[in-house]
Amino acid sequence: MSQENLYENADHMWKTHMQTLMKRKKNLQIAQIIDEAIKEHYSLQGLSVPNWKRRRDPQWWIDYLISLDLDPQNR
Repeated sequence: MSQENLYENADHMWKTHMQTLMKRKKNLQIAQIIDEAIKEHYSLQGLSVPNWKRRRDPQWWIDYLISLDLDPQNR
């Protein structure tokens, strides 16, 4: 592979990584806007915001790992 071709591949990879990072950043911004809008809506209604996000380590998963003799904390 020529030196010039190597730089072209590296440049393409850099652009791909940057595009991925920009998409992730945009998704995080959108999620934050949605969370703020939901919080505002429920507060205007005088209600508490429901907890709709899943917990990371639900109890059934912890119990399942223990039943397999695995440490749920990955230690």
